[in-house]
Amino acid sequence: MLTSEELLRFSLFSSLSANDITPLLPHFQERRYRKGQLLFVEGEIGSCVYFVHSGQVKLSKSTPEGDEQILDWYGPYDSFAEILLLEDGPYPATAEVLQDSTLFVLHNKIMPQILEMSPSLSLALIRTLSRRLRLAQEFIRILTNRSTTGILAALFLRLAQPAASPGDPIYIDASLTHRDLANMIGTSRECVNRAINGWKKAGIIKLTDNRLEILKPYELADWP
Repeated sequence: MLTSEELLRFSLFSSLSANDITPLLPHFQERRYRKGQLLFVEGEIGSCVYFVHSGQVKLSKSTPEGDEQILDWYGPYDSFAEILLLEDGPYPATAEVLQDSTLFVLHNKIMPQILEMSPSLSLALIRTLSRRLRLAQEFIRILTNRSTTGILAALFLRLAQPAASPGDPIYIDASLTHRDLANMIGTSRECVNRAINGWKKAGIIKLTDNRLEILKPYELADWP
C-alpha cells in the first residue's frame, strides 16, 4: 500500500503536505509488471497516470520510417502520462517495462471531485505541470541551437537523478546504453561514444558501479 510519505517523494506532489494528499491515497492501485510488458501503446485511448515505485519503464515513439525514438526513462518515484490526469485521451507514446517493476496507477475519473475539495492540491498540480512544460520548451530550444554534443550534454542533465546524499554527484543510471542515448537525440552511437569518452578524460563524468556520475554539471550546462 502506498503511504503519504512515499507519495510526497513524487515531484507531482512534493510541494504538498501529508494532509493535502490524504484524499488521494485510497485511489492508487498497486500493479506488478514483468520485464518486456507494454503498459500502453502510442495512440491508445487511456485514463490512467502511472507512478513508478520500483523498476524502470521506457517511453518511446515510432518514427515515420518505423524506427524507435526513445523519449524518456522512468525509475523509482517518477511518474508519467500526466497528460491524462484530468480527462481521457490518446497516449502520446508507448510505455515498455524494462525490468520487473511495481507501479501505482491512478485513474483520472476521481480527480475532478478531489480537486474541488482541495484547492491546495489543484494549485500544486498546476505549478508542477507548468514547470514541466517550461522545461520541455527549454529542451526544444536547446535542440535547435546546440551542436549534437551540446544536445547530449543537455540530455544528461535532464536525465540526471538527485545526489544520494549532500556532497555526492548527480548521476545517470548506467543501464542506459550508448545506443539508447543516441536514439533519444537522433544521432549515432559512435557520436555518443566519442562525447562520453571525451568527458571521462576531462573529468566531467565518471562511471562508478552501475551509474554514470556527473562531476561537473556546470560544464555540461555550458556545452555549445
